[in-house]
Amino acid sequence: MKKMFSLSAFCLLVASTLLFSCNNDGGKTDARAAFNLDSVKAAIEASNKAYGACFATDDSTKFSGCYTADACINPPNMPRMCGTAAINAFFNGGYKMGIRNLKLTTEEVMGSAAAVAEIGKYEVLGDKDASLDKGKFIVVWKMDNGKWKMHRDVWNSDNPPPPAAPSEKK
Repeated sequence: MKKMFSLSAFCLLVASTLLFSCNNDGGKTDARAAFNLDSVKAAIEASNKAYGACFATDDSTKFSGCYTADACINPPNMPRMCGTAAINAFFNGGYKMGIRNLKLTTEEVMGSAAAVAEIGKYEVLGDKDASLDKGKFIVVWKMDNGKWKMHRDVWNSDNPPPPAAPSEKK
């Protein structure tokens, strides 16, 4: 009986040691274990404020810096645009059209350390905060060099589509 107890105790000790050593990273924090959705929401809120304000200062570099290097945007009525150069070109086109700010309102954030989805609404503003467009968006965020950045971005307007152009009859 004593041998059986000793063998059982030994097996339990070995199993406990192996389990502890597999989970012990020497004091280093695993990114997944440290994931905190509230801190991600705060990072998204700060990024969204800086992102919209880029139009006031015509800062396409800061604007595109809110995205991962391999990000893709999916604007309404346009083809998908990927990469920093394409996102800069989109920003410059918007600035030339008179966009001076974006107001982004986050309604929902969900996800994990691998990626987070943000669902919300937007308002595009021109000079003197004139409303140019309102709509909704979904953004997939990823961690990039220690910062949460937009990786996939899609939005569409709440405004009705413009009337169809009259067809020419011959």
